[in-house]
Amino acid sequence: MRIGIGAVLPHRSPEEWADEVVEMGFRAAAFPGNYRQPDSLIDAYVKAAKERDILIAEVGVWDNPFSTDEQVAKRAREACVQQFRLADAIGARCCVNISGAFGPKWDFCYRENYTQEAYEKNVAFILSLLDTVKPQRTCYTLESMQWMLPSSPEETLKIIQDIGSPHFKAHVDICNMVNDPYKFTHADELIDRTFSLLGNQIVSCHLKDIAMEEKSTVHIMEVLPGLGQMDLPRYLQRISELDDPETPVLIEHLPDKISYEKAYAHVKKIGAMWM
Repeated sequence: MRIGIGAVLPHRSPEEWADEVVEMGFRAAAFPGNYRQPDSLIDAYVKAAKERDILIAEVGVWDNPFSTDEQVAKRAREACVQQFRLADAIGARCCVNISGAFGPKWDFCYRENYTQEAYEKNVAFILSLLDTVKPQRTCYTLESMQWMLPSSPEETLKIIQDIGSPHFKAHVDICNMVNDPYKFTHADELIDRTFSLLGNQIVSCHLKDIAMEEKSTVHIMEVLPGLGQMDLPRYLQRISELDDPETPVLIEHLPDKISYEKAYAHVKKIGAMWM
């Protein structure tokens, strides 16, 4: 596997970005550019990554094609197409988005997220996306999420089967599937079930850690890797068992460079035998 960074830290040039990724110990990264940038800048990022053996793990969309604001939804659908095209052009491992919330906030929990209509709209949209982009080198993925499709390995497998394309695969964030106390206390079971069901459909992973606060209502929060209760050694081991030894695993959602360096040091300590 390749441990990488999901954030884009401040930098002045593609070369500076790539040098910093390598200096921090990472061998994969989220692509720092987007389709709105000039081709010359995109090409420079790709060149800098290739020269330093940085795997471009993902091109992110991070927008909601099902927003209740039709103008927002229209822009998001176009971003999905263009970012997917960019991912294919540069040979990124995947283009990734969340499925999208059926409400005003793009990534929040709404009753409508759980409807059959929401599922069918996602299937139809992804099929149209694949037909429009016609990818050759990459695939589209939905990151697993706590309160929208796909929130479990079973839901991920179902939509992969219903889409039925080699260019739609699985993007795993195991912490995002922990949406109740049972999964929190039985994360080992969740990890094993995820990798047993999805196996080599998995093309990219996110890595973080979680803790549960001692309150009367459930509050599961992200913490620096090593400070929580997620079974990260088991997670890394199961990733290492995939057929692809280059599977990217991106550390994300940390506030600064020092935090990423601490997180990488912890991951290296617990996962050295598989990295």
